[in-house]
Amino acid sequence: MPKLQFPQSDQAVNHLKNYLPGGVHYNFRYASKETIPFIKAKGSRVWDFDGNEHLDLFCKFGALIVGHINEEYNSKLIEYINKVISVDQCDLEESVCERIIHHVPSAEMVRFGLSGTESVQNAIRLARAYTQKPKFIRFEGHFHGNADNIMGGRQASPDHPVPIDYEGDLLGTEGRAPGIFQDQSFLIPWNNIEALEQLLQEQGNEIGSVIMEPICINGGGIFPNPGYLEKVRELCNLHHVVLIFDEVITGFRVALGGAQSLLGVTPDITVFAKAMAGGALPVSAIVGKKEIMQLYTDQRVIHAGTFNGYPLGLAAVLATIEILEKDSSCYERMNGFLNQIGHYLVEAANSVGIPMVIQGAPNVLVFHSQSHPMSHPGDYENNSMFQDILIAKVCRDYGIQFSPISRFCSNLLINESDVSFFQERIGEVMTEVKQISESFNNSNYQW
Repeated sequence: MPKLQFPQSDQAVNHLKNYLPGGVHYNFRYASKETIPFIKAKGSRVWDFDGNEHLDLFCKFGALIVGHINEEYNSKLIEYINKVISVDQCDLEESVCERIIHHVPSAEMVRFGLSGTESVQNAIRLARAYTQKPKFIRFEGHFHGNADNIMGGRQASPDHPVPIDYEGDLLGTEGRAPGIFQDQSFLIPWNNIEALEQLLQEQGNEIGSVIMEPICINGGGIFPNPGYLEKVRELCNLHHVVLIFDEVITGFRVALGGAQSLLGVTPDITVFAKAMAGGALPVSAIVGKKEIMQLYTDQRVIHAGTFNGYPLGLAAVLATIEILEKDSSCYERMNGFLNQIGHYLVEAANSVGIPMVIQGAPNVLVFHSQSHPMSHPGDYENNSMFQDILIAKVCRDYGIQFSPISRFCSNLLINESDVSFFQERIGEVMTEVKQISESFNNSNYQW
């Protein structure tokens, strides 16, 4: 399989850089993203300006769960476009809320927004108002959006677990509001119940909420240790702390009820986004206990946004839920195909002497070119990280689109031909990755 060429795509991106900063829609510090504009899609495939066909395992950071040009999904959106598009409320709110409440254990009431970042911030605001305590706890390796108070940083020290900026932080940024880390939050290791217990004992009178990904996808695809979430739940109850699950990634992707429905632990508030609306439209949601959500009803907490609960977004959520409900075996099928792809990735890597492990959650997997799975975000070795980046880059040249952070996802339209597409190309990818790695090693290059 020859490497793909991108003359027209590269030219388009270079021209775009004159108008769009960096030629991209998002960026992180010290990391560049090579982009390819796509102009056609179907199922799990996308085509670029040059007519090259690609397998889309990126799925827009996992948001695209219905697949490209899902006819049932699209027809429902078209139907609503022709009905009403720009009003404060329509005829969908009740049915969408009822469906979410039916499936999600923590959902007694629902509020809609547009992005995970904004809904996370409002969930923290709710927790502050409910508990009358100002600070929150977050965890190393978890990601909750790009707001100043919650993105990046590391512990000042185990004895003083407030976040601080540091040189080389991929999530570091200039322009952060001074002191916002120290004023608002604590940062501790995840899956370490002793660290949480000690912090709550010492600072519980200041802590209004604990926020986490229930499965740490952003930190490497790590599951909670047995009993960990149950103990977190107990500690939050004991110290009058609101437990917030960030299910922006896992919600609707791992199950209609989110990761909480698989893990058996119910938070007080959950934030959803990404796959919730199928992948074509931005919708987020804050769901939680009625007594907490009542703060909105009582107008004690403000939640504003012109497009909150916009009709087309609600139609997308309803369409996604109905499609997932109807296709009772869809989660097993999607996960089965994704596991096959993961198997061929490991097989191809090992065949050229590259260690490889796959971990993560159903329908969203993460690969690491190292010999052991990660049990903590800090287990990610620098050599592994940069080799994973190289793998994603070389895959692009052979028509395989991974997430830039070594994550890969499935969708409702994925099939055996997509697995074959991957299998036919991944061997050459790994051969080239091995050659590049050896050339770096021979020149004493340090990853």
